[in-house]
Amino acid sequence: MEDNDQRVAQWYAIYTRARHEGAVAKQIARLGYFPFLPKRKILSKRKDRRKIIETPLFPNYLFAKFTPADFNKILNLPGVVKLLGSSGNPIPIPEEEIESVRILVKSNLAIEPHPYLREGDKVRIVAGPLKGASGWLLRVEPSRSLLVVSVNILNRSIAVELGDDVVEKY
Repeated sequence: MEDNDQRVAQWYAIYTRARHEGAVAKQIARLGYFPFLPKRKILSKRKDRRKIIETPLFPNYLFAKFTPADFNKILNLPGVVKLLGSSGNPIPIPEEEIESVRILVKSNLAIEPHPYLREGDKVRIVAGPLKGASGWLLRVEPSRSLLVVSVNILNRSIAVELGDDVVEKY
């Protein structure tokens, strides 16, 4: 890797200990990096009450933008297990994948975890509150579709239901 590559900040996936995503995100922000911990709202059903809580969209994972020169700083944070990659080398996540997850999370639509997919047509949203997001399209019924946005390095996906008229093949 060239010295120049060591200074280019990119997005990476961080695998954390169980329920440490928020604490790790705060530590990363304190170091001056850019964490992204996508969350979803769910109804908590406790014996005595029900309330809406936020939970990580990808349990045990968060994303952060930093340079390869900073790998050791991130790995040494309490709660961090590893950086995702191949053969011990962290692999950067394309900006498009992070931005698509960000658009879906900001939309306030009902987002659900979805099995990771490799099949189907890649599509881009061309209208509505999700305009600009891209992902994989699964047909649910003739008039409705399911957009699945995948984060490949995590082997995880999220899904949102759409009308057919707001997507185009990518």
